Amino acid sequence: MTTRTSLIGGAAAGVLLVLAAGQAQAQDTTVQWRGAPQWANDSLTFKVRGRVYQDYIYQDVDRAVGADFTASNTRLRTARLGVEGTWNTNWSYKAEASIASAGGSTQWEDLILEYRPNDFTSLSVGNFKTVSLENITSSRYIVFMERGPFNDVLDIGRVMNVQAKLNGQNWTAAVAVSGDSVNNADVATNAGTGSKEVFGFNGRVTYAPILTDTQALHLGVWARQRNREDQANFTYQTRNNTNYGARYVSTGAIGVKDQMLGVEGAWVYRNFSVQGEWAKVNVERLADAEADLSAWYVQASWFPTGETRRYEANKGEFNRTRILNPVTSGGMGALELGVRYDNVDLTDVRGVATAGEYQAVTLGANWYPHPYVRFMANYSVSENDNPAVAQDVDVKTLQFRAQFDF
Repeated sequence: MTTRTSLIGGAAAGVLLVLAAGQAQAQDTTVQWRGAPQWANDSLTFKVRGRVYQDYIYQDVDRAVGADFTASNTRLRTARLGVEGTWNTNWSYKAEASIASAGGSTQWEDLILEYRPNDFTSLSVGNFKTVSLENITSSRYIVFMERGPFNDVLDIGRVMNVQAKLNGQNWTAAVAVSGDSVNNADVATNAGTGSKEVFGFNGRVTYAPILTDTQALHLGVWARQRNREDQANFTYQTRNNTNYGARYVSTGAIGVKDQMLGVEGAWVYRNFSVQGEWAKVNVERLADAEADLSAWYVQASWFPTGETRRYEANKGEFNRTRILNPVTSGGMGALELGVRYDNVDLTDVRGVATAGEYQAVTLGANWYPHPYVRFMANYSVSENDNPAVAQDVDVKTLQFRAQFDF
């Protein structure tokens, strides 16, 4: 699927003009503030949305083989602009594009059309995420600057999906048929080698057996199966708890098919929370070879200022934290402290020197002046162990972020 910057810009401008024109002609239009103005006329709504993350990163890299070095950079991690809205109580949409984030090219992020025949059923089509608590929760609301190696090694980001989902007050159940990302190039048509893109199935179920005003317990399980078809082999690799710098643990492009099983859990009690996930990956390689990979993390968060992570059981994800005393009302904002341990084990892959094990500890501190602005600091100590070739790499990463969204 080929994405062109000019098409994205033109499509976005066209959507904005058409919707704005429609709103200009509407009667009894009201405006309310939801981080940015939202226009509404009966059940028709329209809102511009976006986010900006500006980072500074410093790394100290200690290598068993080769020279040690330090690196630092100020960078635009994310800049996005999009729209969202509803046509009536049943139909809604979201379209968001990243604007050359982290030095890359402009591309689509969430691109979703959703139909809800009632409050408990939805059908969605588009480019979006489907599995893992940390993955589905927006980066605006996670505890740390990056989701970490768990999401990196599993490659469970946005792809094109057709998804059916049911939910109650404290549970969700979803299944989806998946393809490739909308941003990836079309598979070249070639009668000799084939031209099929990645194809897969996935599903996720969540349940909150405890859900009160002061605490919530989240349990979940998900599974995914995919086939590379005529595209490149799957690669399983991880960075050092940051989007910056090199990867030192990687299998290379080895996967023809894979099956994943993940479990997730979280407990929120007043201003304290813990969260963790574990996943097992069975990778099918060429010549009938197989390998089993694993990844897991556990983290804790505490608000000394009394806030609580806002868990939504009918969605199976976390949402925006409510700030008790924002600076815009004369308060000091909210302070959050966090700690996380990550582990990825790729050592079952034979014949690849860098298919090792990764582990890291990350400390984090976040200050929220008000709900739509956050300043973040993370410090990670990472170990990349490749026992087959003694190419161990230890990385210390200090990074800061200024974040706002609307």
